[in-house]
Amino acid sequence: MKILHVDTEKGWRGGEQQLFYLVKGLKEKGIESAIACRKGDELEKKCKESGFTTIPLSGRQFEDIFRIGIVGKEFDIIHAHAAKAHTISALSKKFHQKPVIYTRRVDYLPKKNRVTALKYRLTDKVVAISKYVKEVLEESIKIPTDKLSVIYSAVDTEIEKNVDYEKVERIKKELKGKPLIGTAAALTQQKNIPNFIEAAKILIKRYPEAKFVVAGEGKLRKELQSLIERLNLQENFKLLGFKKDIQNYIKAFDIFVLPSDFEGLGSSILIAMFLKVPVVSTDAGGTKEVVIDGKTGILVPKKNPQALAEGILRLLEDEKLKEQVTSNAYSMVMDKFSVDKMVDAYIALYGEVIKSGKNLG
Repeated sequence: MKILHVDTEKGWRGGEQQLFYLVKGLKEKGIESAIACRKGDELEKKCKESGFTTIPLSGRQFEDIFRIGIVGKEFDIIHAHAAKAHTISALSKKFHQKPVIYTRRVDYLPKKNRVTALKYRLTDKVVAISKYVKEVLEESIKIPTDKLSVIYSAVDTEIEKNVDYEKVERIKKELKGKPLIGTAAALTQQKNIPNFIEAAKILIKRYPEAKFVVAGEGKLRKELQSLIERLNLQENFKLLGFKKDIQNYIKAFDIFVLPSDFEGLGSSILIAMFLKVPVVSTDAGGTKEVVIDGKTGILVPKKNPQALAEGILRLLEDEKLKEQVTSNAYSMVMDKFSVDKMVDAYIALYGEVIKSGKNLG
């Protein structure tokens, strides 16, 4: 079995991490993969460093459609991992004539136009990373239930071995947060970092020595920095930029916060939970399937800085609750969200798709 994975996203975010977990797991189980991705981008670099075959894409849609159409003939399945990747994978099917699988990681509504309708029609299976994403697809573009599967995102349990505890202590000393509250997120509209910034403004009234940080990069950096300065939070709120060793930063946090408006699931939550860092999250999309309020974390309404601040306070001021949700969350991640479970689920799906294609033939 040979799988061509297609990802056209720029940079390195949760989706790219999940793709990397998958190809690594497939290799360990004897399944060959290649990754078609943007030339020179972070995903290509990471894959090359790990010895995976990469196929460079230009980022120009028509050019990449023909590229996938040609190279796709050498594979058994084309697996798209992002919306634009889905477009080029499905529209190139005329040339490669291979089954197409698309993993949808976001919970917002797909665009309603002819291209969207066509590419979903040409797709053999759509994988939703949460039940919520599956429901959105069923209701918005009426995808038949038998064409949809749910395979949860995962956290690699090896990540704990990569934590440098000396580096963690240095991060704590450098940031000097009492407490240190942070997130790992791209600086995009979806993540609603202003929600976190405004919650920080509320919290420093009670915790003036608290530090709030965001590990991540994006096009909204200048806008967010302006908001930080406008609220006079320069000493309390820091944008750290992209961090390759994100596990060290998350482990340094006293509380992990996800302030998003949209989330397919929230893979960064899973990392925090596995590293035994308590989580406060908005009730965006599939996060509700991971963060059970008062049990595995604190869940608050989205787009509500006051509620987010109060959620953080619940953990800061109730040590017993903090310990309880941290322990429960760790157990849940170990039980439901391992990379092995995700990889096995995809292997079963690949087999089903290939078998279905042979039966049709």
